[in-house]
Amino acid sequence: MEKNMTNSRNKDFPSLYDAFELGDRVKRSYKEKNGKVKEYKGIVLAIEENSMEIYWDTLNGKYRPNNMELAFTNCHIDEIYSGNEGYSPIKKEKN
Repeated sequence: MEKNMTNSRNKDFPSLYDAFELGDRVKRSYKEKNGKVKEYKGIVLAIEENSMEIYWDTLNGKYRPNNMELAFTNCHIDEIYSGNEGYSPIKKEKN
């Protein structure tokens, strides 16, 4: 029931419930001012109507390196689908 209500209220983006599932592996990249790209990978911990909580556990292929500046994020739906401030949109990681 919640899926249909979500789609009708937010026509700009697909429903997060349709696009992601709990436990999905996801990825995004961050482009620094110097052009260097960092790739983050993580796991979806929670999905709500307009946001998703993700635990980022990998940076550039390394599991939890010492210089990892973020671990948990609660990303809003437009950030998930459009990205923001140097971050790419969040995509499912392909197996």
